[in-house]
Amino acid sequence: MSKHLVLLLCFSLFYSSVLFGNELTRVSLRYFNDIELTRIPEYFSGKEYTGKMVYCRTNQEREGLYFSFSLNQYFRKLLTEKKIILSVIRSGRTEIERFTFALPLIEEGKREIFLGLTGSDWINNKMKPIAWQIELKNSNEDLLLLKKSFLWSHD
Repeated sequence: MSKHLVLLLCFSLFYSSVLFGNELTRVSLRYFNDIELTRIPEYFSGKEYTGKMVYCRTNQEREGLYFSFSLNQYFRKLLTEKKIILSVIRSGRTEIERFTFALPLIEEGKREIFLGLTGSDWINNKMKPIAWQIELKNSNEDLLLLKKSFLWSHD
């Protein structure tokens, strides 16, 4: 009986750290074309249907490279009146490009944030970033969260 209790305790601690933790455990990168981002309700309404996602883009165009991560309750508290800074180094370049996203009000039911380098900011689906970094800052420029790729932190 005690083995089951210990196992249950370990599982609950792991689950709560993943669900309510203060780290981005996984950031996904993917290039989406416009057709992949078009949902069936859009054909009827003419408006973008976002479902459970929050999209922040560098411009009006939808096609581009997206960095996505899940929202948990910890991030929901942090993401009010904040901004996200995405820094990228492209393949074949050495300079750092910074993109700032002002976050909209995050409605209940939204589960994931997509930061899109769209239109002229990322025109080639073959181009990949060498390294990237995501920073969450408040209005005083205090750093609340930092997540970076392996190569970004490689010295």
